[in-house]
Amino acid sequence: MLARHRTFVVACLLAWASSLAVFAAAPAAAAEKIPGHAYLGTERYVEYLAGDLPIVLTSPHGGRLKPDSIPNRTEGATDIDANTQELARSLADEFFLRTGHRVHLVASHLHRLKLDPNREIKEAAAGNATAERAWTEYHAAIRGALAAAVARHSFAFLVDLHGHAHPIARLELGYALDAKQLNRTDTAFDSAGLIAVSTISDLHTRLGGSAATLLRGPTSLGALFAARGYRATPSPADAQPGDGPFFSGGYTVRQHAGGATPQVDGLQIECHRVGVRDTPENRAKFARVAAEVLTLFVEAHYPFTFPAPAKK
Repeated sequence: MLARHRTFVVACLLAWASSLAVFAAAPAAAAEKIPGHAYLGTERYVEYLAGDLPIVLTSPHGGRLKPDSIPNRTEGATDIDANTQELARSLADEFFLRTGHRVHLVASHLHRLKLDPNREIKEAAAGNATAERAWTEYHAAIRGALAAAVARHSFAFLVDLHGHAHPIARLELGYALDAKQLNRTDTAFDSAGLIAVSTISDLHTRLGGSAATLLRGPTSLGALFAARGYRATPSPADAQPGDGPFFSGGYTVRQHAGGATPQVDGLQIECHRVGVRDTPENRAKFARVAAEVLTLFVEAHYPFTFPAPAKK
């Protein structure tokens, strides 16, 4: 009897340790993880794909799992951002094809009906312990990925991918600046000092110059996307969002990029559906453009050059 009890206890301990090993320490020690390998959360609701480039992609609203063990959320948005997780993976794959190296990718596999990682924990998880654990693991993975990128490259650039259904088919680039703040002339925007509360404040502090030019000038992300056929705001042609709906950036980028996180900049990219994320072909096309745009932007504004893939 004693021997059987001892065997049972050992088996339980091994199973417990194995479950922890799936994800434990992956976020906190992201620099030690193997680029290209996936590390999963406790219930496999969170995935961290380790990287070795300074880009960190996040996908909070593309998950599809609806476990009965987690109650449905009854407050806040609950719709999926269709195909955004697939879009994030296409972009990650494109970077690997271009460089032979990996971006970091953090994805939530839970449907937004069960968890919204892009909200503070009370609204995100609605008090459910399992959802709260997934929320905690998701943001711990982001912190770990950013810390790994900063340790390796002295900076990190966060890209939070979303989808919108607004009337205007354009990319909405969210730097934690709302339409009212952006609907100003360049002079008025610069004089107001609003870049200090944006998610690229650290970059502007280092570069100096006109904040409006950094956001919507000729070498801005919006300009680079627009030059390749993807209308975007803010950009030279769409400098101001105007009076229509506009997503300025949510919890993730406000929490993990900008002034509160030295050496980390980033933005939320809200993608319209048709022509960007509706078909595999359009997702692949956008991924190629987005990889090129991010490469050009990073190399123009940071002391970094993306590697070329090894010749076969």
